[in-house]
Amino acid sequence: MKRWRRRRRVDGARGVPLTPAQVAAARAAGVRAERLISLVFIGMTASGALATAIILRVEAPEGHMWLATLSFGGAALLLACLGFAWSGKEMLASVVALVASTIGITVTVSQISAGLSLESFLFALAAMPYLIVTKELPYMRAALSAFVIGAYVVCEFVYPEGSGDAELPLDLARQVAHVDKFGAGVLLFLVVGVLELRHARLQRILEGAARYGELRATTDELTGVYNRRPVITQLGEWAQRGRGNYAIALVDLDHFKGLNDEFGHDCGDKILQAVADTLRNHFRDSDMVSRWGGDEFLVLIPGVRHADLMPILERLRRSINLIEKRCNGHVHTVSVSIGASMGALGQTPDECIAAADHALYRAKEEGRDKVVAVGVTLPTRAQGRPAQDDYERWALSNETPL
Repeated sequence: MKRWRRRRRVDGARGVPLTPAQVAAARAAGVRAERLISLVFIGMTASGALATAIILRVEAPEGHMWLATLSFGGAALLLACLGFAWSGKEMLASVVALVASTIGITVTVSQISAGLSLESFLFALAAMPYLIVTKELPYMRAALSAFVIGAYVVCEFVYPEGSGDAELPLDLARQVAHVDKFGAGVLLFLVVGVLELRHARLQRILEGAARYGELRATTDELTGVYNRRPVITQLGEWAQRGRGNYAIALVDLDHFKGLNDEFGHDCGDKILQAVADTLRNHFRDSDMVSRWGGDEFLVLIPGVRHADLMPILERLRRSINLIEKRCNGHVHTVSVSIGASMGALGQTPDECIAAADHALYRAKEEGRDKVVAVGVTLPTRAQGRPAQDDYERWALSNETPL
């Protein structure tokens, strides 16, 4: 994951890659959060019903005592729902709490008055199905939301002044109305905020899973650098545009097979990872470092000047020589042979890679731990242009002098 985060900065991609285990953990965290939301919702509705019952019991006229008793019964039902939710049936308990709260608000408003603004809580409750129905049941969510909105319409237009024999005292009704409006606004704000957080969490999971799939398709899992696919795609795009100002370098570890045979593949993997880290740190963000296969890496270097290619690769060779890895009781050093070629107009990517491979073969033949480049322009001298015999020696060696 550390290497992939580093690759994310290079690629400019949005979203941190998430492995299947991380996706499962994020979903489990989401389930726990949704269960907590259900418990909080049921607890709030139970508290609201209990507060309404107390107000009605203390302040309501005698004709409305039955309504206080009904509110106490609703509070008891909601507390029972809280117990069901705690036992693991949170979705069923939340739906029952939503329906009971909606009916309780409608009955209370119809008997007292819509002037209490108690029906304003129905705005927030209409959004609750999208929180409490955690399974993919869109019709159920829509039906519950429509039920709550229908109850609001009944409260607002059918019972605007209530239908009971008496209302709460005017001063008390105004105070309750202010509290109800404020509470409904806070509840609606919380519901919308939780929905937004859930959406953001799901988006992060989806983007992370997609990013993981993308990296699996384009990244070498052992070293964290590119695999062949993105390099071939990039070279194909450049060939279509006729771009030729790039270089290809093939980096091959010397005597790597013997190291694997003697000390094991675990030791070889550590060496490969150390070389990949050195390559990644040595080149620019615009360069593409890839594991070409086995112990061979390919580096695609756009916009490099002919005169700069050999010094860059020589510094790389010396940096790799400084690698020391301890495994199986031994300290291992590394050397590499590097073959490079400059891209040219009219040259196909396969031809450029073949030229770099030929240069790598020459580096191996000449004793390893060496850099050989082909297609690199001979630098001019201060006294003037090189003589013709210099060009002939250059063409024969195909190697840039240091």
